[in-house]
Amino acid sequence: MIQVREAIFDKIPAMRHVAITSYTDTFADSNTPENLKAFFEATYNLPRFEQEFHEPGSKLYLAFDEDEVVGFVRLRKSDEVVSYLGENTIELQRLYVLTSAQGKSVGRLLMEQALQYAVSNQLTWIWLGVWEKNYKAQKFYSRWGFERFSEHTFWMGDDPQVDWLLKKKL
Repeated sequence: MIQVREAIFDKIPAMRHVAITSYTDTFADSNTPENLKAFFEATYNLPRFEQEFHEPGSKLYLAFDEDEVVGFVRLRKSDEVVSYLGENTIELQRLYVLTSAQGKSVGRLLMEQALQYAVSNQLTWIWLGVWEKNYKAQKFYSRWGFERFSEHTFWMGDDPQVDWLLKKKL
């Protein structure tokens, strides 16, 4: 049975493993190994995950299948979309589920937790960025009522890619 709990510091290596594994499973066919490696070294290194854990305005929840971390969601305050949505927002920065745990409602449970957190904190909008070619994720977010409102450039190593920005009114 999948359980979602607030993250604790000693689970950061397991969370990082989920991020790298699920990211590789999802994007390796569409990116060079060099760009994936550069991205992981810059963004998914252990000190960066540890720093993000303590970032003010962020919240992390882990999904467990028994004792194994199989997914996580990271929410954070960000001023990137203030000009579009105002200041009362939260970014759903990451929602990752191991491929081996897909189909077990992990994504649904993590999304429910993220939305519950946003509503309980009386936020107006929740928003996220999703790669324009990540059709599976786009479909998932659409089912939750997210709509496209803009885009930005996301750097995968030295490859500029387009992320669609999606929003949901709470």
